[in-house]
Amino acid sequence: MLRKFLKILLGLVLFMVLLVGGFVVFGMYVTRQLPWQKPVFDTVRPADPGQVGDNGVLIFSKTNGFRHESIEPGIEALKKAGKEKGWDVRTTENGAFFNDDYLRRFKVVVFLSTTGDILIPDQEKAFESFVENGGGYVGIHAASDTEYSWDWYDHLLGTHFRDHPLYPEHTPEAELITDIRTHPTTKHLPAKWRKADEWYNFKQSVRGKDSIQVLLTLNEASYKATWPKAMGGDHPISWTNVVGKGRIFYTGMGHTNETFTDPNAMPHIVAGIEWAGRFE
Repeated sequence: MLRKFLKILLGLVLFMVLLVGGFVVFGMYVTRQLPWQKPVFDTVRPADPGQVGDNGVLIFSKTNGFRHESIEPGIEALKKAGKEKGWDVRTTENGAFFNDDYLRRFKVVVFLSTTGDILIPDQEKAFESFVENGGGYVGIHAASDTEYSWDWYDHLLGTHFRDHPLYPEHTPEAELITDIRTHPTTKHLPAKWRKADEWYNFKQSVRGKDSIQVLLTLNEASYKATWPKAMGGDHPISWTNVVGKGRIFYTGMGHTNETFTDPNAMPHIVAGIEWAGRFE
């Protein structure tokens, strides 16, 4: 009798271990951060960036959660595009760069697959001031998996990352529908086109919110998302917003390295930077 009881108890213990382990793994995909991972904040101001050209672009790629392998290829691709376009591109992963003096030298700040809490309150205030006074913001992919407790940032994006497909495919090829073909970021795009990526599901659709304009919509019928489920049919994947005097551009694309050489996606991102920074 005791042996049977111990066997049942051991079975329950093993079940609980597997259950907890499953929640941890699921949590990594849903929150993109390990439960024991602590954010690291920057308080020491980095070197002065010096004089920045007329079309200054700051690429910010700090991660306090999951880190995408596509960050480095993305930086290199944007530097190359910037050189061709005549931008003055600077990069940092130091949140202390976010102060009034440094930010005012740039026209647009790109959050390139940032994750987790990355700025302290004073740095957040500096960025709010930058955008509301006319600075541009571009968010790429995991920029929506960033700063969940910062209400202003949630308003800027219009939503936040919820989860992404795991089964039967992690980065399925899907069809994208170009909602507006006259916008500077989409005028080069066909009405419908296909791309493989890690297709984010968001906490809610941004369609119809305030000053948000949806640029691209994901056709959920064009790929399988058995688990987790997709967004129920309405799935914006790129959009713009206006916050104060600042222009906002976000795209959920960017998980794969190939995004930054894709003949449709890369020009879309480059045009997003130009539009947000008012380079046009």
